Amino acid sequence: MQANFMIDIEDKAEVPIISFSATRPSLTSHRSSFFFRAAQNDSSQVKAIGAIVKTFKWRQVVPIYSDNEFGDGIIPDLIDALQEVDTDVPYQSKISPTATDEQISLELYKLMTMQTRVFVVHMLARDASRLFAKAKEIGMMKEGYVWIITDAIANPLDLIEPSILESMQGVLGIRTHVPKSKRLEYFKLEWRKRFRRYYPTIEDIPELNVFGLWAYDAAWALAEAVEKAGTDNLKYKPAINIPAMEMNSSNYLYSLGVNENGVKLRDALSKVSFKGLAGMFDLINGELESSVFEIVNLVDNGRRNVGFWSVESGLRRKLKDQLDGSRSRSTSGLRTIIWPGEADFTPKGWEIPTNGKKLRVGVPIRSGFFEFVKVGFDPKTNETKVSGYCIDVFKAVIEALHYHVAYEFVPVSIANSYIGSSYNSLAYRLFLGVIIKYYLTLIT
Repeated sequence: MQANFMIDIEDKAEVPIISFSATRPSLTSHRSSFFFRAAQNDSSQVKAIGAIVKTFKWRQVVPIYSDNEFGDGIIPDLIDALQEVDTDVPYQSKISPTATDEQISLELYKLMTMQTRVFVVHMLARDASRLFAKAKEIGMMKEGYVWIITDAIANPLDLIEPSILESMQGVLGIRTHVPKSKRLEYFKLEWRKRFRRYYPTIEDIPELNVFGLWAYDAAWALAEAVEKAGTDNLKYKPAINIPAMEMNSSNYLYSLGVNENGVKLRDALSKVSFKGLAGMFDLINGELESSVFEIVNLVDNGRRNVGFWSVESGLRRKLKDQLDGSRSRSTSGLRTIIWPGEADFTPKGWEIPTNGKKLRVGVPIRSGFFEFVKVGFDPKTNETKVSGYCIDVFKAVIEALHYHVAYEFVPVSIANSYIGSSYNSLAYRLFLGVIIKYYLTLIT
């Protein structure tokens, strides 16, 4: 909302505005030539998330995001990226930033009753901290669950409390890759010295994340643009064509006027290009060009790199392969990941919950050939009993699956039907067994 307001003002005053933190995708739709986003668009990472989901063959994903403009901004692009890899989004979990702990718990309990176990979290770090603390408390950070966090959480990961990081063990994160350089190391050293000088009583010096580096690069870019444009004197001239009601408004912003050198400064800023602290600084169509994303795995209150992703190379284990375009099989995909619950095997991504739907299997009621299918009734237990060769085949296939499938047999009368007329053939009974086995093969 703040960015929307400032974009409206800049257009009227013709003054360039640079933001290093406004990442919401919809800001691009404003088409303002005076707005520059010196940060990565949130939607630039959705392809990386889709590539991870495709690699592990998860068929359903539930996004969990803040119920505000920042949170829902990425969702349309995320859903599109998941659909491109044949993955469904059966439910979208919205959590208000002002939600109480009880409300967060109720939403998480609701997710536990669903089949999907793969979640993508997109919210600010402070809100994500509360979410994961509750997820750990109610048992959703155990074996079988998959949690993927966007760069909104993974970039400022160092600002999250160690106790919360302990609750996030096994989480996968997408974060902007910042290439190493001597200039960056020197800058971090100077940052620590200055921070200690201004805040001598603070023991733990915060690490610079990519937002801080983008801020520095944005200031550097503006300085270069001012030098190139020669706009050392930013004067304003009275605005023209202002509606009468706005002229009489008490809002002083309507009387700002128009900057005389705003257009020159805008054009100069559009052409600025240099190697900054966060990488190459190139504003393509007013936005920082997307680069390489790093995939991290949260383990032992820290993070370990498990790979990289870029549009050109996809998922790769080593950065070198990203840069030279190599596609050797030995480095494709990701390194070994430690999942929630310290599991070293890939979660299947879904489970049949206690209140989940059962697979209903129709069993024909017919006299004769009981060695294949027989439907009876047990008066002692008051239950329908189903037995026979076809039933044994079905149960054998179910037991061979590597996950649980809840099912129930439903007796069905087939009298006066085509199936009924052919039911007495041995070939038909064998056909039933083959069809059942083939169907179960498909759902695996």
